[in-house]
Amino acid sequence: MSNFLLKDINSVFIHIPKTAGTSIRSGFFKNNYSGPEFGRIPKEWEGLFKFAFVRNPFERLISAWFMFVSGTSQLDATDYPKYNLKQFLEIVMDESIIYDERRKTVKERIRHHTIPLTHPFNCLHLADFVGRYENLDEDFRHICKAVSYPYKPLPKRHFSEHLHYSTYYDDKTRSMAEDFYSEDLRRLDYSFERQ
Repeated sequence: MSNFLLKDINSVFIHIPKTAGTSIRSGFFKNNYSGPEFGRIPKEWEGLFKFAFVRNPFERLISAWFMFVSGTSQLDATDYPKYNLKQFLEIVMDESIIYDERRKTVKERIRHHTIPLTHPFNCLHLADFVGRYENLDEDFRHICKAVSYPYKPLPKRHFSEHLHYSTYYDDKTRSMAEDFYSEDLRRLDYSFERQ
């Protein structure tokens, strides 16, 4: 999605929305990066170590929904429509809404933050290492070791507080999400888990 050259480690971070990317990019590496490059890796970055993070699509969707409906520590959602989950999913699944770097409308911003992890625009297929949000600290340690960079715990940025994602889905919205994120679920080995 948004790809950044991290100058301190001469590596490329493939930032997929709602996977702790802002914490990694702005929290840990501060402002010492180039980019973003949307939906592509520049030729001069191709030989560098590239990494990304993924997240359970059901949890990622709820996190995005809360961000747009309730706001976060960094986003004031006062002027955003208060979509219910089904309405939100209908926007997420609407192929006529653009999701690239232009994202001027609320619906375009929603699509930008929720297209499937495995969608080619996200460039996940170009990553040398794919960490999991669910193992964030452990996988981030692995990246630091791989690029010979001293490990520091990541700060939390742009987070929203909510219950376990399974509490927000009914049969209809779960089915909609399963259909839309079917490739993510299959290729990244995620499933719907109840708490």
